[in-house]
Amino acid sequence: MLADLRKQLEARLATGVEEIPPPIQPGRQFLSFKVAQQELLIAVDDVLEIVMPPPIAFIPKAQRELEGVIALRGEIMPVVNLRRMMGFTAGKLSPATRVLILRPEDDNFGLIVDEITEFVWLEDQVIDVLAPEYLNEDFKVVSHVAKSAGIVRPILDVDRVLQTVFARGERNEQYAS
Repeated sequence: MLADLRKQLEARLATGVEEIPPPIQPGRQFLSFKVAQQELLIAVDDVLEIVMPPPIAFIPKAQRELEGVIALRGEIMPVVNLRRMMGFTAGKLSPATRVLILRPEDDNFGLIVDEITEFVWLEDQVIDVLAPEYLNEDFKVVSHVAKSAGIVRPILDVDRVLQTVFARGERNEQYAS
């Protein structure tokens, strides 16, 4: 695609003739990542940035999904361990581990992933809604599934991640009292 744009620009400069720009490709861009060898997608629009894991401060009596909090450019934000949330073992940080800084409506939060694999562009017709009744409690953070090039990948729903952490936090508080 970049090569095509470069050729069009070179042709315009050489001839001085304006071409009609190509139509914008339909669909959305997703970031593909791995958690415990499970490949997932997340909409690029939900990701503010991708960072190396900064020092994470432990929070006593926090829900199991919360790894702790980080300070990133003066902002304190919670960090969710997606491995724990999805029922996998906690795992260890590796050189490929990244923290996705997500931007829901109000406050940013981090999401620990094992590895970033690629950016993919998906058209709407390859994305299907996934009924939550087919998922166990740990995978309810997935809302859609993408079928592309013979590969089926679940799509993480940022709002569901927040709802899950909040709901489990309420349950933990009920048991503590």
